[in-house]
Amino acid sequence: MKKCPECGNPSYDGAPVCGNCGYKFPPQRPKNLKTTSIFDETQKRRPKTLKRRTEPSTIEIIRENKLIIGIIVLITIIAICGIVITGTSNQSTSTTSASGAELATYDEYGFSFQYPTTWNQTDGLDEYHETAIFFNAENNTVVEYYNITSDSTSLRDINQERISVAMNDGDYVDTVRTITLDGRNASDIILENADGDYTRYVSLFTDGELFVYKITGDSINSVNSTTINDVIATSHIG
Repeated sequence: MKKCPECGNPSYDGAPVCGNCGYKFPPQRPKNLKTTSIFDETQKRRPKTLKRRTEPSTIEIIRENKLIIGIIVLITIIAICGIVITGTSNQSTSTTSASGAELATYDEYGFSFQYPTTWNQTDGLDEYHETAIFFNAENNTVVEYYNITSDSTSLRDINQERISVAMNDGDYVDTVRTITLDGRNASDIILENADGDYTRYVSLFTDGELFVYKITGDSINSVNSTTINDVIATSHIG
């Protein structure tokens, strides 16, 4: 309720004039209603800042683990060096014979055998086989080993050619026999040379590869000794 300022007559709040004296009330100002908008609230809200998970870079990982990586690289290098050294070395003392003699191993080009460490590898010359290796065995006996690629079709053909050459040189064929090496047939030929010395050829032929022991000495017993036979028996392909 409101009162008329002229006559004091009470009137309701929304009356435009006084009902007693006719006084015109001034228009009322509308109240400012505070409005709330969901959009305003949305604007007022600060967006949450999401922390982006940062993954470590490759460089950071390497820096943090450089000690471990360095150890791995070092072990790898040592392993590779060991393989290279083992592959290039054709001798290694690792076993003993039945008689207790210490043995070394020759292993090259897919062929191996064991021989006493008392055999000294020496320089020799074979004009037909440049890659041949030589050992000074007991009783002034020389053991030569070589392998070659052969166009022959069989070991029999190889032996016939060898015997023909020997006879043409005046050598006497003392022994021709077949033996077994590494599960394969091999030939064993002993020649008495024209100068009185002896030469023994033990040959194994497989897949176009010829593996040969050539033993020279001053007697048939020296080229056919138990020690030499034991060495030949250790022959292995593969």
